[in-house]
Amino acid sequence: MHVRLPSTALAVLTAVAVALVPATAASASVQDSREEVQQAREEVAQLGREVEAAAAEYEEVEARLAEQEARAESAGARAAAQARTIARIEDELVVMAVEAYKLGGVDPKLQLLASGSLDMARSTDELGVVAGRKGASLDTLREAQVELERLRAEEQASLAEVEALEAELVERRAAIEKKLDGAKDALAVAEREHRARVAAEQQRQAELAASRARDERAAADAELQAQQAGAATLSDVSGSGGGMAMPASGPITSPFGWRTHPVYGDRRFHKGIDVGASCGTPVVAARSGSVTSASWHGSYGNIIVVEHGDGLSTAYAHLQGFATGGGSVERGQVIGYVGTTGLSTGCHLHFEVRQGGEPVNPMGYL
Repeated sequence: MHVRLPSTALAVLTAVAVALVPATAASASVQDSREEVQQAREEVAQLGREVEAAAAEYEEVEARLAEQEARAESAGARAAAQARTIARIEDELVVMAVEAYKLGGVDPKLQLLASGSLDMARSTDELGVVAGRKGASLDTLREAQVELERLRAEEQASLAEVEALEAELVERRAAIEKKLDGAKDALAVAEREHRARVAAEQQRQAELAASRARDERAAADAELQAQQAGAATLSDVSGSGGGMAMPASGPITSPFGWRTHPVYGDRRFHKGIDVGASCGTPVVAARSGSVTSASWHGSYGNIIVVEHGDGLSTAYAHLQGFATGGGSVERGQVIGYVGTTGLSTGCHLHFEVRQGGEPVNPMGYL
């Protein structure tokens, strides 16, 4: 059965619906900042991996550089040794030239040696003969020296190549580390902004919940006052002064108005009162009238509705069984028995008073 909520309740629901609009935007803002933080973290991780890769490559280049330096040093030592050998042979050749001159065997080639013109001497066949007498070939030594110089030049070129690569790696690693520092700073900023947005959203939610609670309390109080005023007016018009009988013997366990639903756990408007009583307890008509319905009705379970005239009716729900199926009933007449049918958590009677089809507070009529 469709029941229209009171205007105050509709106002509360409208306010809640409006509040959900900024809530959605705020949630999106928090989600955006969370994604920004995740992206910043991924960038930092990627740059960290690049730094590690550059460091590993740098270590490899350093090892190659050390190897090339060792080879260059060895080549230099061999070249120096060969240079000393050549110098010694040249000295011996000079001595030979001087001795030949003293003995009177003046030879133009030896004169060139004695005068120190070794380069010219080396260009003659006679110098090769003299060198051969001492057991050494000056041409062979010159070839060896040329080869060593070539090797030294090659080693130096290789060394220069490795040093250039090392410089490049140092520069590249410095650039990556600079980017990494920037990414870390960006991550710190993103995390601060995210924490600020989360805190702001939590504060907004707390304020919204407090405002909603105040609105619900105010709406419930206003509705209760309105129902009490309406009941008083009806009592004045009918002259009955309420006059309804308590429909079952037991305490009121849940009053009329807003409450936390015992099954769903959310805030809902309770359209009647609950009377705590054992299953099987007799239920009586609160006022004389005509039974218009005695049947199963969804969450109400077994329910009896009694019309009393002037748009006033009463309803008795969650019954275990019926004592009447229709017709007229008198005030205090047993019409059914307490049960727990329908959407119920235990034996009790749900009692409603309706005016013009709208639920009103039964306490104004009992």
